[in-house]
Amino acid sequence: MLQWYIEDAGGGCRSFSEVLVLVCENPRLIYQSFLPLTWDNKLSLEEMARQKVLEMMQQAGVKQDDYLYVCSGNIFFGLHKWLTENGYHWETAKMDGLAHEVAEHTFQQQIISAGFPAEIRLEERNYRDYYRQVDAWIKEDPARTQYVKDIKVRCKPASLRYILKGNAGGTRTCSRCRKKILPYSPIVQYRFRDFGKKKCHYYHPACSPVKPQKNKLQQAHIYWRGEVLHGVILPARETLPCRVCEQEVPTGTKALHAHRDKEFIFGHPNCFIHLKDDA
Repeated sequence: MLQWYIEDAGGGCRSFSEVLVLVCENPRLIYQSFLPLTWDNKLSLEEMARQKVLEMMQQAGVKQDDYLYVCSGNIFFGLHKWLTENGYHWETAKMDGLAHEVAEHTFQQQIISAGFPAEIRLEERNYRDYYRQVDAWIKEDPARTQYVKDIKVRCKPASLRYILKGNAGGTRTCSRCRKKILPYSPIVQYRFRDFGKKKCHYYHPACSPVKPQKNKLQQAHIYWRGEVLHGVILPARETLPCRVCEQEVPTGTKALHAHRDKEFIFGHPNCFIHLKDDA
């Protein structure tokens, strides 16, 4: 059984191809691949990365009884799912050894080969400063735009940016029907960028233009003083007493949140009488 390490480099840089590596430290085996700057086969970034890694795994002869340590970055989410579905033994890990060294060195050599000053190097994993210098170098010469990544093909599909979750304590306005979305009720959040600024739109689940593929919603249907209330289970934002047992619910602990008119219902989920989800 061999132990393999899968790492990437350059994902945070707006220019130059991401480097993907598959490494075994004992015996020393190194496989590398590059993501293209753009592609037209309608694959997502995660799917393209998975495809490239699987090609390296096939080339390396990785077996199902080998063990794989995979970087936890978003670029490998598709690979994580594939490894699980196909019965591989793996786990996420922070890369500090050979795989990290090879990936970073290969990415830097790619930039130097394009003419970037060799004396400017990544120091102590200060990626923000390093990539800022790469961006400045690209802008010095219009011809260097050939190295800029196609951001559009790397963006997640809009459908993946819709999230079904529990609304917090504030009232929001639905971006479709313009009616209120009540506190502690189901809500669909759509995250996007507008001229570089992060923004959100909110919808009632029935008003959402896309059915969310990501679900963070934990609903609760409870009896409270002779009534059926519908609430959500969210981490407590502050330490408050449970309305049933009167014991404090610490900040960050999952707690039931619900409203009855202007009355706020809060507490340990297990302290309430729950109904089935179809209540």
